[in-house]
Amino acid sequence: MMKQLLIISLVLLSVSVACSSLDDDYDNMDEATKAEASEYVDALMNAFRNGELHWLSCPDVQWAHIPQLLEYGKSTAIIGDDPSDGRARVLIPANPISSYLMFQCSEGMFALWMVEAARIHTLNPLATGIGGWPSQNPFVQTVEEGREPTWYINDPKVQQEVLNAYTDWWKEGKGKRSTASVNPLEGTGYIWH
Repeated sequence: MMKQLLIISLVLLSVSVACSSLDDDYDNMDEATKAEASEYVDALMNAFRNGELHWLSCPDVQWAHIPQLLEYGKSTAIIGDDPSDGRARVLIPANPISSYLMFQCSEGMFALWMVEAARIHTLNPLATGIGGWPSQNPFVQTVEEGREPTWYINDPKVQQEVLNAYTDWWKEGKGKRSTASVNPLEGTGYIWH
């Protein structure tokens, strides 16, 4: 009986998430939903700038949030404290399983990381790792057969390449949820760390 209730609960959760207006194809959303999504992203990014995001779980980003997150993806403003003074007070939100602590991150790269989170959550809300994070940290690294990865932290040139990949993916997919299965970084030589 408990197993049946668990299965029914999971099915209902999947259906309710799939039917959520925030997860509709973007062009099918009404203007009020789009405005609400935009306000949510503004509040999210403000919390990020102020060091107020919680570490244990990824913010609840949805398909409707992607256009506004892509706008923030243009920002190269560095958020956080300079750890060289020994008084860094703010840690950049990251997956708690990561052993790498970030004290600074560009606002745009964090926003792009949240686009990746929305993409993954759209594919399968239950598929993300610990806390729902899309990867360990909000930066990319190279993927080359037989070579050690190179990390790109706060690199404006690489951020622009990642932004271009996500923007092209969004435009080519015309905001349709079916494009969530397409990895925007495929073929770029980068993956999220």
